[in-house]
Amino acid sequence: MNNQLAEELLSKVMRWQPPDFNLIGLELQAMASYKYDEYQQFSPGMRFTESLASWLSQFLPEERPMALDYIRRHLVFISTAEMNHLVSIAYPDCVRPLLLDLVARKAGIDKWKRKRIAASHGFRVLQRKTLFLGLSDGARTDIFRRANPQLSNEQIRLSHELSRERIDGLKNDLKAALKEMGEADGMDECGAGADPAYEVIVLMDDFSASGVSYLRSTEDGGIAGKIGKFLVNLAKPDDYLSKLVVKEGSEVILVLYLATARVEEKLQAERKRLEERFGLRISIVIVQRLPNEITLIEGAKPDIDALIQKYYDDTNETASTRLGGTDLRYGFAGCGLPLVLSHNTPNNSIGLLWADGPQMRSLFPRVTRHKDSL
Repeated sequence: MNNQLAEELLSKVMRWQPPDFNLIGLELQAMASYKYDEYQQFSPGMRFTESLASWLSQFLPEERPMALDYIRRHLVFISTAEMNHLVSIAYPDCVRPLLLDLVARKAGIDKWKRKRIAASHGFRVLQRKTLFLGLSDGARTDIFRRANPQLSNEQIRLSHELSRERIDGLKNDLKAALKEMGEADGMDECGAGADPAYEVIVLMDDFSASGVSYLRSTEDGGIAGKIGKFLVNLAKPDDYLSKLVVKEGSEVILVLYLATARVEEKLQAERKRLEERFGLRISIVIVQRLPNEITLIEGAKPDIDALIQKYYDDTNETASTRLGGTDLRYGFAGCGLPLVLSHNTPNNSIGLLWADGPQMRSLFPRVTRHKDSL
């Protein structure tokens, strides 16, 4: 739809006069061109302005201004370029400093002597003995790989779920690389050994708001979730995954390109317990933190609360979403986010943004990963 038709459609829904569109509509069209139109889940031919007009039309005329105002003032849209930037800086700005600190600690070098540490043989060895694994396709390992040519392609894998054959392949690749670096025998000056096993595992993903899918306790006292299961298997002597890491002194670094302050607090609170349980060191890295201030808390905006309650449709709820302990009015686990990612909208965002159903029309349609069997 061209700009003229979009202007007419939005003006009709909002009952605007030309001055009103100049004041608000032009701003919306500018944001649409800059970001919102790139949303990947719009249907063919659909763009933001048309979706906005359709979304607003489900509300009563007197409700539309407050709904539009919330979008204008509070929507957080992460574009593809912005997410790719976070992916690109994750290693040099966040992970590499941790590796430098580790080498300094092992070699007894003051960690502020960055240039000396980075130039050491020990750092080059440790960098190669670091394995990068994606926790989902959101890890964007292709972007990560191209942004970090100093890393080997063989040490960056798409998935953390590794077959026996893949583990053997990773160990053989590491052994060959260490041999080329002169690490076939003995220890180097900074204490990195020649055993063909990894010292550091980096688990990467694009976004988390609640952390439920990563780490949660089960009724029998066990640990579930992607990270929980990975750590359990990594620590089992009879699990083949355990052969991937050194017996002592291994470290796991969780890297989230984008995450809420809430999930960071949760993971940091669990970190010490996990370290003691599994006998390894764990670091939590958030490349871009979403502050708690952006969260919509029930009662803070009564007008928006009223819309959320009035237009909610529970047909979007599934057994998977109930793991969050709440309905989806304020998103999965009640996260209350006004967040949209260019490739999809998290279900942690308020339902008004993404949920479709007989009683709801979405602004940013969402593709659901987990669907219950009928």
